[in-house]
Amino acid sequence: MIDYFERKIRLRDFEVWDVRIGDQHYALAILDEFRPATFDDFEIPDLIYEGDDQRANYVSATYYSDEAVKDEHKEILREFAQMLTEHLALAHCEVIIKIYQENPEKAIEQMMLTKYGFKESDMPLDKLLHFNQE
Repeated sequence: MIDYFERKIRLRDFEVWDVRIGDQHYALAILDEFRPATFDDFEIPDLIYEGDDQRANYVSATYYSDEAVKDEHKEILREFAQMLTEHLALAHCEVIIKIYQENPEKAIEQMMLTKYGFKESDMPLDKLLHFNQE
């Protein structure tokens, strides 16, 4: 069971959630890639379906944790990410959930720098004035 969750960033095509199970902290980054998924995007490419069934858009849902992910947390984390992205799967998006042991702050900062050219602490004030921070 998830003990705590809070959305930290909500941009038009990028969200970051803090999630806690017991004393373990996870950061979940949900990113609209604006492209179909490729074989490299799947953890087990042999299991993806034929090209005719390929969904039009790929959305990544990636967890980061400083600590090794506990086996008993994996299904809980996957269900939480699916709950947040269920509407995307219905909209013909391919949602791929991955979990990494990596420093969450550094990983999120790198994603933002790559995608937007700034990190959270440098986000322009005009991005924060509306419901969506875009």
